Amino acid sequence: MTDLVTPVSRTESPSYHDVPASRRGVVRAETIREFARVVRNFHPAHLREDAAHRLGYSGLVAPPTFATVFLGHLYRDLLHSPRTGGAAPHTAPRVLHADHVLDLARPLLAGDRLDCRVHVESSCYFSDYEVLTIRSALVDGAGRAVHTGTTTVLGRVRAVTAPGVAEAYADRRSAETALAHSYDRTPCTTVDFDSLSVGDQLPVQLLEVSGADLAEYSYVTGLPSAEPPGIYETGLATGYLTDWLGDPAAITRLRTQVAPGVHGLRVRAAQRVRLALRGRITALDRRHRAATLAVDLRCEGRRLFGYAAVEARFR
Repeated sequence: MTDLVTPVSRTESPSYHDVPASRRGVVRAETIREFARVVRNFHPAHLREDAAHRLGYSGLVAPPTFATVFLGHLYRDLLHSPRTGGAAPHTAPRVLHADHVLDLARPLLAGDRLDCRVHVESSCYFSDYEVLTIRSALVDGAGRAVHTGTTTVLGRVRAVTAPGVAEAYADRRSAETALAHSYDRTPCTTVDFDSLSVGDQLPVQLLEVSGADLAEYSYVTGLPSAEPPGIYETGLATGYLTDWLGDPAAITRLRTQVAPGVHGLRVRAAQRVRLALRGRITALDRRHRAATLAVDLRCEGRRLFGYAAVEARFR
């Protein structure tokens, strides 16, 4: 297994006891290359320093979903913790990833020293399950919240919302400052924004995924391919969109919802399945030269997302 970051230190929340409120580490270039390969994000800036330098970055650019897997480890720790009523380590909790939103002020880069902060913002009961809203932030060495996210999960867990947990999340002013900072860079997209119209279709991309591919993903990330649900599939989708955009740093927001009854892509060890990716422009912001791109991912005709979209900026 390859760590997504090289751990520096780990702190524990006094209210969650053994549930980490934050985790620190350094993003490594080789891990970016490995992760990009397993989620098929093949933009040169993920693989070569010279390509990243041409985009204006000091080191390799991590794929947009690199952060979601890093956060996935903390979410998994939280949901498995006996302090939150989660399942024992040897059993998988019954959790359905309902909705995930990630705002990217800038891409993560090789050499970034990150502080990942999470807390449970709210919880409510629905029948036999509890709905948890988890807020997160990845903070760089300069104290900027470069990625902020909200995840809603449905599962048999009991949250502990003692005082002090909210301090684990970067405040709204930090997040807003970081998002405003994202507009300092001019995107290097290769698409002619002025020629786009709402309803335009992106080229269809066909893929094959095997059981060995999912096993390699699990080895590189340290997470089962279906936990959290939809993260591996989101990585494939962002690679597809990045190929079309021409600039992996053009994506400023990701949002995914797992399709009803679908917990993730399931492929047996000796099996190969065919995937089809399609995209469509659903909104255009002419003033800020931005667009919303919806993406549809299907396995043998079956939808893998209830909804998935990115917001991207253009040259």
